Amino acid sequence: MRVLLHFGGLGDPEGPLLDRLRALFRQPQNARFFASALAGVEAAFEIVGRAECARFLPGGLPVRDWLAAPGDPPVPAAARGSVAEGVLLHLYQLCVLQPGPGSPLAPAGGLRPVGAVGHSLGSYAAVFSALPVTGRRGYAEAAGRSVAQVTVALLRCHQVVPAAPRPDGELLRRHAALGPGAGVPAAMAAVVGPRRPVLEEAVRRSGDGPGGRVGIGLVNSPTFHVLTGATEALMRLRLAEAELFERPGARWTYLGATAPFHSPALDPAVALIGHDVDHHWQPVKGDGLTMPVYGTGTPANLQFSPHVLYEVAEQQMCRPFDWPAVVDAALAELDPDLVLDLGPGVSAAALTRSRLRESGSAARFASV
Repeated sequence: MRVLLHFGGLGDPEGPLLDRLRALFRQPQNARFFASALAGVEAAFEIVGRAECARFLPGGLPVRDWLAAPGDPPVPAAARGSVAEGVLLHLYQLCVLQPGPGSPLAPAGGLRPVGAVGHSLGSYAAVFSALPVTGRRGYAEAAGRSVAQVTVALLRCHQVVPAAPRPDGELLRRHAALGPGAGVPAAMAAVVGPRRPVLEEAVRRSGDGPGGRVGIGLVNSPTFHVLTGATEALMRLRLAEAELFERPGARWTYLGATAPFHSPALDPAVALIGHDVDHHWQPVKGDGLTMPVYGTGTPANLQFSPHVLYEVAEQQMCRPFDWPAVVDAALAELDPDLVLDLGPGVSAAALTRSRLRESGSAARFASV
């Protein structure tokens, strides 16, 4: 059976992701994987510099402590920022993908991967799934490198984000007047309802006012987009276009992202990430991938990329992407029998199920 591997991004896993990772961490067969992966987290802090990381992540990233905590303690506040959530996401996806008897891709299952797609940060796991890795030992070693690369990329993004000035009092007062349902302002917001041309026109009207420009970072469906930019700029847009965002059926939800992903504001991070990859690891070239992986900046097959990790970083950190276009390209070029979702979120899965129905594809969708 021809299988398209499907990896979700940051968002809303079913239940606390840390709890699911703790269960995997306690399984003896995963000891080698976690030893290598957690060493990768520590290596990333050495690469970026612990003193520099302490500026924007003062508590560090004690992932081992979180996983090894006895019982099922509450998720610590430090595990809710974008760096921690991104690292935990990648750890989970790579752990679930491991070869072995419990793998969803065990030979006995008759599933043959023919390509991979990843929603936003899930693109890193999609690329990893196409690397020529064999055996559990080799897999663990490669996973450690990949976890280090993702951790470095997330740290670099937060390193270059300028400290946001506190919005002026009048702006805060006007936004507070929207009521508690308006949410806590942040650097990204999910918008449901307006179609892309209408939303683009609203963004154009907002211009380059105080706080900078807002952009459409993610196109999830014709009526579901994610805006990205400085928090103050998003607040001003929300207020200026109140009539649009308060229409029946419309919804504006600030996300918990601690950096404006898919925004030109993170352009400076890409050069740093590219240097890190070239200096500390062997660059991945597209012709070394074992199957097609579709980038999310455009629906292009990354097998034709001269520098896969650089391109993935650029697409996930500072370029917009169109998820329906990526899914359509993968379905058209690979004609899979099954789209196998390796999680952990529900949003990307729901979006892809909807796209399968709209496209008339005969492929089934299943989650591990």
